[in-house]
Amino acid sequence: MRQFVRRLRSVLLLVLAAACSAVEFAAPNAPTAPPSLGDAVNTARMFLDAWTKGDFNTMYGLLSPRSLVISREAFIAAYQQAEQTLNLFGENAKRYRILDDQTQRQGNTAIVRYDMTFNSRFLGEFTDAGRVMRLLLTDRGWRVAWSTMDIFEGLAGGAQLVLERTPPLRGSIYDRNGKIIAQDNVPNYAVRLLTRQYPTGDPDACFRALAETFRLYIGDFEQYRPFTGLDYGFTVGTLFQRDYEVLRPILDRVCLLQYVPQTTRFYYGGNIAAQTIGFVAPMQPDQQAAFPNLAPGSLIGQFGVERAWQEQLSGESGAELLIRTADGVNVRTIHRKPPSRGQDVYVSLDRELQLKTEQAIAAAYNEANWAPLRNGAAQARLITGAAAVVLDVKTGDVLAMASFPSPHPDAWRIGTTWDAADVIGRYFAQRAIVNHATEELYALGSVMKIVSAVAAADSGAFHMKETRFCGGTLKSPDDGRILTDWIYLEPDRNPNYHGEINLHQALTSSCDIYFWLVGEKLNSIDPSLIKRYANRLGLGVPTGIDSLVDLEGVIPDPEWTRANEGRAWGVGDSLNIVIGQGSMKVTVLQAARMTAAIANGEVLPNLTLVKKVGYPGQAATYVAPERTPERLNLKPEVIEGVRLGMCEAITNAKLGTASWVFADWDHSRVKVCGKTGTVQSGTLYPHGWFVAYAGLPNQKPDIAIAVLVLYSREGSETGAPIARRIIEAYYGLPYAPFPSYWAEPYEVLPTPGLSGGQ
Repeated sequence: MRQFVRRLRSVLLLVLAAACSAVEFAAPNAPTAPPSLGDAVNTARMFLDAWTKGDFNTMYGLLSPRSLVISREAFIAAYQQAEQTLNLFGENAKRYRILDDQTQRQGNTAIVRYDMTFNSRFLGEFTDAGRVMRLLLTDRGWRVAWSTMDIFEGLAGGAQLVLERTPPLRGSIYDRNGKIIAQDNVPNYAVRLLTRQYPTGDPDACFRALAETFRLYIGDFEQYRPFTGLDYGFTVGTLFQRDYEVLRPILDRVCLLQYVPQTTRFYYGGNIAAQTIGFVAPMQPDQQAAFPNLAPGSLIGQFGVERAWQEQLSGESGAELLIRTADGVNVRTIHRKPPSRGQDVYVSLDRELQLKTEQAIAAAYNEANWAPLRNGAAQARLITGAAAVVLDVKTGDVLAMASFPSPHPDAWRIGTTWDAADVIGRYFAQRAIVNHATEELYALGSVMKIVSAVAAADSGAFHMKETRFCGGTLKSPDDGRILTDWIYLEPDRNPNYHGEINLHQALTSSCDIYFWLVGEKLNSIDPSLIKRYANRLGLGVPTGIDSLVDLEGVIPDPEWTRANEGRAWGVGDSLNIVIGQGSMKVTVLQAARMTAAIANGEVLPNLTLVKKVGYPGQAATYVAPERTPERLNLKPEVIEGVRLGMCEAITNAKLGTASWVFADWDHSRVKVCGKTGTVQSGTLYPHGWFVAYAGLPNQKPDIAIAVLVLYSREGSETGAPIARRIIEAYYGLPYAPFPSYWAEPYEVLPTPGLSGGQ
């Protein structure tokens, strides 16, 4: 009986157990397993996935009930503002990595640690490591206990996320000898003229000293004269520390000056080669899009090398991501990227020759009777201008390129001591920001006779010893007008004609009559012949110079005349071109290149301004490429004949148009050959040209020079004396005085008919 009862009890227990199991398996409201730490991590991952995708609505839906005190709109705005401050970019602008071994749970709270990586346009890629996300267990599962510190730790209590950008150190510019031309953060002095009094009582003595020191036109100082005895100050230039120490005692003897210490990007000589090297000015808001890697207020190159090599020189701005309280206290630095220095640029210019070239032009303007202050043109004409280019004949390197007048970089600087509105206005009125050597086109005047002689002799139309009678006048084969040679109207000329001369002597004497006969014959052979030779010698075609505006110019021919002037070509067009008048236009740089080609006699040189670019102590990132120059393919006897004509323009006292300028020149030390030219300007004051090459006796020439003086006098009277001083500077020779007649009253010369002048 007991055994039966025990068996029945066992069966009942088994049945009951089976019944209970069946009920638990089927119960519709049975309790689930408790949420785990892994579930919390999954919620964190959902939140971070949504952040990387910019899905702020999903993020908001994962917040804990207490976190919902912030509205959806404010939540989304907080993230958008942070990302705008970060300036994120790229497909993987945000990504994360959860640190699984550092997650933990304490009851209904979980902590998930993770790293967040951002890709910022200004900071680059950086990781905010060891971030903490707190989650709460709610009746809806794990939810994010959110605050603004989930955007960045420390972002609370009204603190703001701030991105500050640091301008980089701009690269320096060096000359061919490694001497500094432009450098950032250099202490210097702004020099201000105080008009209350003059120590000697003589404003003119002060004006002369300042004009010489800062390579200015003395006529521009007249604007300060009315303020004499009044408490006014005007900045006139800047001085480097060493120059300040030497020049201050000299200037203070004749001027009352204020020296304002400042630290700026400083250019040797204050503003050396301002249109060629260029200068910098703070970036304007409308330029920010063009330079996204630079901080607002960074310096941007204006003109020349500074502009052409802006990307290399500027470097890259640094940036710092901060959390800062409303009262300016920095709570935390999240990430800092230091600025990267710009690369240095090495140019072909010779710094000392450049400065002396600029000084030669300024000194000439301040002595010459053809300067606007002394020739009576100051009121009628605002333009004062000149340009000079010096090339290395052997390499094509630009050794000097000066354009006068020249702007001062400080006038464009924020916080400048200059009266910016007045100065910039004057600079624009005087076209001082224009590089007269490359950015403007001018007729070449009688310098074009070099090309005309080459075309005549190399084509076989003339030979160098072929003579013609050069009287003072010629009946035009075009329309029968009487054409007058420049010598015919020259005062006190006896005789007022050149007589019987050959082709090279026609070049020496610049005889218009001979070259009109050349033009007539070449026109009958081929009206485009002169243009082809001009192009071969580098006129009317781009020079290929780097970093600068490089105008093409114009050498007309029948096709060009028909297309641009709507008329047929006539023999008179050829008569104009052979003497460098009419519609032909070239740059001063082209004239210098043409002269260098004649000097070397074999090739048209390739021109170079920037030689290399790179970081200090590292391999260069850019080196000027080697380029094979175009061969001239001219007959050797033609080159020799043209050279003879140019050399005798200097040495032939009877025929040479520049012989009087070089009358006392020691040709046993340095040999100079050149050509004068004068161009009608539409005013009483023609443009004066002079081109030349120079070298040691019995050796190949070293340098080629072109000088143009606007609205002045004939080239022999303006360009030639300036060129002489540049040659003296190059070879270290004593300076000869400028022509004595420059001190005499200005006399306007008659304008020859259809003539290129000397």
